[in-house]
Amino acid sequence: MVTVRNFLFIFNVETSDLVSKLDACHQSTILYCDVCTTNQIVAMALSHYVVQLWNIDSCTKIADFNAHLSWVHCVTFSPEGSSFLTSSDDQTVKLWETSKVCEPSAITLKQDFDVAFCDGEVLVLAPDKGDRLFLINGKSGDVVCQSSALESCITSCCLSADQRLAAVGDKTGYVKVLDNSSGKVLQQLKSHTSTVQHCQFTEDGTNLISCSDDSTIRIWTWKSGQSKLLHGHKEAVKCFRILQNSRLLSWCFDGKVKIWDCNTGQTEKAFNCHTEAVLSCDVSPDATKFSSTSADMSAKIWSFDEPLPLHELNGHQSCVRCCSFSLDNKYLATGDDNGEVMIWSVQTGELLTQCRELYADKEDLLHAGWVTGVLFSPDSKIIVSSGACVKWWNVDTGDCKQTFYTNGTNLKSIRSCSTFRTFVTIDNLGILYVLQLVE
Repeated sequence: MVTVRNFLFIFNVETSDLVSKLDACHQSTILYCDVCTTNQIVAMALSHYVVQLWNIDSCTKIADFNAHLSWVHCVTFSPEGSSFLTSSDDQTVKLWETSKVCEPSAITLKQDFDVAFCDGEVLVLAPDKGDRLFLINGKSGDVVCQSSALESCITSCCLSADQRLAAVGDKTGYVKVLDNSSGKVLQQLKSHTSTVQHCQFTEDGTNLISCSDDSTIRIWTWKSGQSKLLHGHKEAVKCFRILQNSRLLSWCFDGKVKIWDCNTGQTEKAFNCHTEAVLSCDVSPDATKFSSTSADMSAKIWSFDEPLPLHELNGHQSCVRCCSFSLDNKYLATGDDNGEVMIWSVQTGELLTQCRELYADKEDLLHAGWVTGVLFSPDSKIIVSSGACVKWWNVDTGDCKQTFYTNGTNLKSIRSCSTFRTFVTIDNLGILYVLQLVE
């Protein structure tokens, strides 16, 4: 075996012929490797803290996991191949069971999911890579219900308030309503002409709302199949928020935010928020304000009653991807594509705290990449963020209190229960994490 940067070459010693060429990761370097001859598995330690296991015969990757918090300099199989050791600059040595690491997950989930926290239980709704919809007990990991494979690629999903119904949107523009007790499709609705980006039931479960890349929003009375089409955006509508009094807030890649009357399907107000795509919005708990973030590297705080922003929040050096108000309406948190979280005063627009970890080498950022979600604790003292991993930050100091490293990375979002004790996310490998705060 010979390693060259991110490639592993396997040669026949007798003939010098190249037998296999494995491409570990183009953004990393192989630091060490070892072979288990009993089952033809090679383990590679990579410079971005990951260990990969490959099947030599088929040239396929078996496992890819974050083994340590720093460079992994050694990986060695036991003589019989049942276990292996890894050692790292994080000053730890770990012992792994080969069978458990290599054991494929029964379900590989997509990252579009919905969660219900009710009576101490956690119910997670998510499609898998085979476009089956699963309802999973988050505490036991048991599958409560699953559907058969649906006809088209699932792109969004949601639960009804009573958890009896589920809905999915797909790439062809259809929205389907399913019974969670049987997994059967109850209604199939042609909502859009392009990919459904988000769907959500109203509180009473009678209506289902969806938005799409075709720039439209549709409100269905799903049992009867009657609907209203809301059109006015010029580009893809990625998401929306249901407001009080049958109103809806939507944001779009055209830089605009709109308020709709759900009863009439007409636009009530339109806000020219940003010069580039609006990537996220949040509504203040007192329902008087909303925030917007954009690819133009800015965030803004708005009053529902004023056409101009209350505050323009400048300071991010990349796309501002997510935002969240604190429950006491005092703070707004924003997260960007450089892995930085900023905390602002809602009253003055002043930057109060920057949450980031400093490293000598920017390549070494452990939260590297986009911050995709931020949430405040009920007392507004802690923020949890999702990105390459999950981090908890002190609001006053900006210090990182704790980090949870998932096996995969690129967490799309994170959800928390109302008490801020249970957290749910899915990584890019399709692994579901239900995290419980331990005191």
